[in-house]
Amino acid sequence: MTLDILAFAAHPDDAELGCGGSLILAADKGLKVSIADLSGAEMSSRGDVEMRRQEAAEASKHLGLSERHNLDLPDTKIGSDPAHRLAIVQHIRKTKPRIVLAPYWEDKHPDHAAAGRLVREACFLAGVRKAGDGPPHRPEKIYYYMISHPFEPSFVVDISTVRDRKEAAISAYKSQFEATSKGPSTPISQPGFMQLMEARSIWFGKMIGAAYGEPFFMPGPVPLRELPGAEEVEPLPNAAPPYSMY
Repeated sequence: MTLDILAFAAHPDDAELGCGGSLILAADKGLKVSIADLSGAEMSSRGDVEMRRQEAAEASKHLGLSERHNLDLPDTKIGSDPAHRLAIVQHIRKTKPRIVLAPYWEDKHPDHAAAGRLVREACFLAGVRKAGDGPPHRPEKIYYYMISHPFEPSFVVDISTVRDRKEAAISAYKSQFEATSKGPSTPISQPGFMQLMEARSIWFGKMIGAAYGEPFFMPGPVPLRELPGAEEVEPLPNAAPPYSMY
């Protein structure tokens, strides 16, 4: 399958939190959208791998994904082996996405930070002919979504119309976000965490005059055909991706 958008996540639930609304909007337009979870989150304090996969399948229905994959890299050790980057390269070549989404590369969780770095490198290497098996493919764009580390966004997507559906996708991960679920208490299982996520969405929505928003970072300037403001303004489709830039 040739994808329009491929979102990489270190763990099942990361993409839902960081870019779930944008994925729903894209799927609603008929675009082919997918998530590639790098690990099964087997080191999580709550739940287990099978439970997490079932929750991811339920969340995928709310997101409207065309497909979802797990690369089965080791949780808490993502990026510790050069083979991890090659696995991402191979998945990019297999699915041929136009746009790639990745977690911002600065984050308190080492897996999140490593995922952002590895995906950026893999997007470049996927276009290097001898860097893996199969025909080379380099995505047109790579955008970074926010998990916990704040950044000044390059752009914010208005997710006001799909906010409830994003919340439903996140809520599918009952093992992680419900305080009553079995397992030890964690920062993300407390009610205050979801309130924080909502407040952040409101904050970034306010920046663009919307009720709710999702922030993204794009390396380099955003290419436009003309000054923004007109309805027909769209990003240039074939602008060279500045993969060498942070």
